[in-house]
Amino acid sequence: MAFWKKPREKELLPRNKEDIVREMWSPKKTADQLFNVKSYGAIGDGKADDRKALQKAIDAAYGTSKGGNLFFPPGLYRISGPIEVPEWGMGAAVSWIGHSSETTRIAPSEPMDYLVRMRGGSGSVKGIQFMGTDPENGYTQLVKVCMVASEIRDKLFSGAAFMWGSVHGLQILGEGNNNLCVFDRLCQFSQNGSVIEGSGASGRGTNISFMKLDPAARDVHVGAYFKVGSGEGSVYHIDEVGPRSITVSPPLKETVSPGTPYKIHLGCGLQTDRGSDNNVYGIYDCHFVGNAATGLMVRGLYGHHIQGGNFDSNGISGIHIGSGAINTTPAYSGSINHSYFENNGYANVLLDYAAGLSIIEPLLAKPRDGMGDGLASITSLYNEEYQYDTTSILYNGRLHQYVPEGGRSPLDMKDEPRMTVNKKNGASQAETVKLPPAPIHKFSEEVEIFVEHSGGQEVRLVCDNAKVNNRPGSEGVLAPAGIGYKITAYYNRTDKSWMISHTTPLS
Repeated sequence: MAFWKKPREKELLPRNKEDIVREMWSPKKTADQLFNVKSYGAIGDGKADDRKALQKAIDAAYGTSKGGNLFFPPGLYRISGPIEVPEWGMGAAVSWIGHSSETTRIAPSEPMDYLVRMRGGSGSVKGIQFMGTDPENGYTQLVKVCMVASEIRDKLFSGAAFMWGSVHGLQILGEGNNNLCVFDRLCQFSQNGSVIEGSGASGRGTNISFMKLDPAARDVHVGAYFKVGSGEGSVYHIDEVGPRSITVSPPLKETVSPGTPYKIHLGCGLQTDRGSDNNVYGIYDCHFVGNAATGLMVRGLYGHHIQGGNFDSNGISGIHIGSGAINTTPAYSGSINHSYFENNGYANVLLDYAAGLSIIEPLLAKPRDGMGDGLASITSLYNEEYQYDTTSILYNGRLHQYVPEGGRSPLDMKDEPRMTVNKKNGASQAETVKLPPAPIHKFSEEVEIFVEHSGGQEVRLVCDNAKVNNRPGSEGVLAPAGIGYKITAYYNRTDKSWMISHTTPLS
């Protein structure tokens, strides 16, 4: 007998529409239980205060070790204060499920620091819009952060929206274990943050003081940006906030005097704060549009991977990746793959000690007031080599890697795939380039030295623990004096020697 014709061991009882609706709207006490917020008194008509009802539903869902689905039918749920996942409920796996981010909305009716305090790992957040404005009161901006989250290991965000927070859309704190989070299916992080404009400031070096502005009272925070003037070099990272003062980096290019117009851009669509367990995030096909400072601020330790999505009309940059300005360790091993950047303010991507970053075929439109178009829009606020030297970019089919400037002697290529020799004409001695140690891996090893100008001297290539052209490494070999040529060194495993060749120098 075919399996689809096998008789049931027990026939299913007929069920009418009323039974199904009653079951959906009543909390179950099973492993897959559904907690419908309307069963706890929520109205969702945009008029009633649904705070107590939503909190009651949240407490019920997180009050069972089995967890379940917290369901929000279509509606506008206005609340007069924050709703929170209780600390005692962090062990439960609960999914917040809405109809869609267009039809299921949670919004404030009173000012508050945050709309939702999310805690607890596993589960998901789907199809809900978290709003920082009150649509029933002229869209007045009342919430600083739409959602503050911590201890959210293994959390999935899908088709959710975080919009109109006066500071951030979603802020993931550096507290607890926030590893392995995924954002997909067109999550939206839009119109968050604010811009403070003024002209009553004085500053030089890294210190700026204000005549009337109290930065902390206006939610200015570490990680916001100070902008004065226009074009390249007009943006500074805010490192400290004091009473009527801020500290910025890098140092100001010019003195700021009273009467000089300035702007402070604060707020991100999504910010992952620095933390040892803010790692391995996947961000797929999400929208970061119209945020006052940065669309996406990545300050986690490692493993942030961004696939597709668009970063459009953000005040300073589409993405800020790394935390070198506030921490001495880098953000390791990240990637940006086929993402779209358009109409951002200063840059498309800001590098802030991003170690091991791969950027693959981005679409890069020119920022409005800052860096140039194309690869020039991927930059750092700082000039240190470590801001760039482990970033590789595949753009329009060509691979680009940072080439350190000359000036150091000897030039050590231990961690550099490429290096530049550029000396002033009439140099008194040859430039020495120290090749990397003999590789111990099984892959090919090749490095390049671009000789812009050898200063009229030959270029000496040496190695501490391997031969060079089958000669002792300490003795090395000499490449000719000249300008505009390239030296290539590849490692020959059979001879245990670096083998050197070069193009012909220009006359």
